[in-house]
Amino acid sequence: MRNTLLVSLLITLLAQVSFAQTDSPENTVGNRDNQLVGIRLGVYHFTTEETVSPSEGLEIIGSKKDGFAAEFFYDYFLLDQLGFEFSLGSASRSDIIFRSDSIGEFFGSVNVFPIAVGIKLTPLSGLISKHYQPYVHGGGSLVITRELFEGARGVDIEAYWNRGGSKSRTAFGWWTGFGFESYVSSRICVTSNFKYHSIDYSESIGGFKDHSGFQITFGVAYIFRKRSE
Repeated sequence: MRNTLLVSLLITLLAQVSFAQTDSPENTVGNRDNQLVGIRLGVYHFTTEETVSPSEGLEIIGSKKDGFAAEFFYDYFLLDQLGFEFSLGSASRSDIIFRSDSIGEFFGSVNVFPIAVGIKLTPLSGLISKHYQPYVHGGGSLVITRELFEGARGVDIEAYWNRGGSKSRTAFGWWTGFGFESYVSSRICVTSNFKYHSIDYSESIGGFKDHSGFQITFGVAYIFRKRSE
């Protein structure tokens, strides 16, 4: 799975270079005062292996390590090569099966919601091309993880409702990554992004204390330009 994602990222990067804007009456060199607002979609791969009982009497008998990821992001460039980044993300572990020997099986889901802030560096901005640029970024995050029971099998309705519902935990983490942006017009760019999240709780949520992982996403952004061009 990871090899497939990395190959997809490489192919997308090559495609971005090939189809990037080749001619424009507007100058796209330099990022100072520019703002980017966009969305990225892709896959989150949870790297943790160790599971912990999500609550007394329950154990996990089935879970997935790869889930859908989505991220809304906002960039504001203080300098041509330095920007501030804010993002709201979500990642799903998909369905998880919890089993209790005394009650039965419960079906649930676990979702991770990172709220991230950090810096974005574009060291080659304006140096290699007007129309595409690599970047690196990183920072800290506030992460909310939510565990939700959604159904049951072999369980009487009273036992299900006593056990059912949702639970959330909050933790601080950090993240780092890199990406590539191509300007397909003076106002639109497409982006490829690889990011690693470090997310660790003191107590388990959804059967895991560690929800760290990496995500590969692809997206599009609108560019707000404040300077006269």
